[in-house]
Amino acid sequence: MYIRAQKKIDKGASITFQKKLSIIHTEEYQNGVYMYKQAWQKMLDANHIVLVSHVRPDGDTLGSTLALYDVLLSVGKKVTHYNKTIELPIAYDFLPGFSKIKNVLPKSFDLVVSCDCASFERLKIDSGTYEMINIDHHITNKYFGNINLVVDRFTSAGMVVYELLKANHINISKESATCLYTAIADDTGFFVYGDMDELTFAIVSQLVKCGANPKEIASKVKRRESLAKIRLYGYMLNNFDLHENGKIATIIFTQKILLATGATINDTKNIINMLRSLVNVTIAIMILEENEGGYKVSLRSKDINVSKIALMYNGGGHKTAAGFEVSFCDATVLRDEIVEKIKRIDEQ
Repeated sequence: MYIRAQKKIDKGASITFQKKLSIIHTEEYQNGVYMYKQAWQKMLDANHIVLVSHVRPDGDTLGSTLALYDVLLSVGKKVTHYNKTIELPIAYDFLPGFSKIKNVLPKSFDLVVSCDCASFERLKIDSGTYEMINIDHHITNKYFGNINLVVDRFTSAGMVVYELLKANHINISKESATCLYTAIADDTGFFVYGDMDELTFAIVSQLVKCGANPKEIASKVKRRESLAKIRLYGYMLNNFDLHENGKIATIIFTQKILLATGATINDTKNIINMLRSLVNVTIAIMILEENEGGYKVSLRSKDINVSKIALMYNGGGHKTAAGFEVSFCDATVLRDEIVEKIKRIDEQ
């Protein structure tokens, strides 16, 4: 297995390095180690670092950035964790540093570090004179940083952060281990999907040794559903549609439905996975009307590459989990259009 680390040289050139991974640890080729070390040195040299997790955050983006937040504070760095989202998901409120996340950027900073974000737009920050380190694992990443640590064969950005810390011989505290374990577990559906391999489990094993508690983390993330979300499940099970002889399942959530159930945007997280679990379904689609207008579309599959569909709408993601956003439209027309695109891909 190989990972990619890329440094932006200028607007028209870049260099890509590779490093080989073994089952238990990284067999570090010189250039690969250099990229991790360069990224860490860039953080040490910065005056004020802003860690940015993507809008409508999940466990991976929060866990990865909060792990770095803990580490950077421990070495005396001035650091702010920023997320544009006003109402953060309470499923992750147990993570160390969660209460310190700000939704307003500081007036001045010289380095931005993003985790688990494939495009600059999802960070919801303005461009500026600051430098940027882009840490991610999405195959659709747009390499928007000055330094890009993009490992598209990893199951999570949390794994990239782990390798960054290990390459620089940085001690992983119990707090950081908890954050990184949550990042990896959440992005794999607690080890159900994604390209997991021996390295994935070797890393989480090390995180448990550093103090992460798998039972406690699973309980916090998976066993605190709101009553409104349960109502939303009920609505979905009574109103989803099947297409193509039951191979494609779709559900549309309007703001009216959210209001009727008392649900929030956060309550829709991962709800589509229940439709994907149906025995004959190969792809599940959720179309969610957003507060500010427009729609967020989530695509989940068992094996078909749905990131191809997301890219058609300037979105991104992984082979079996991708998404995109569109402006005002007819949700039913959009659903039928997506189904037709899936049919064409399936026929190829």
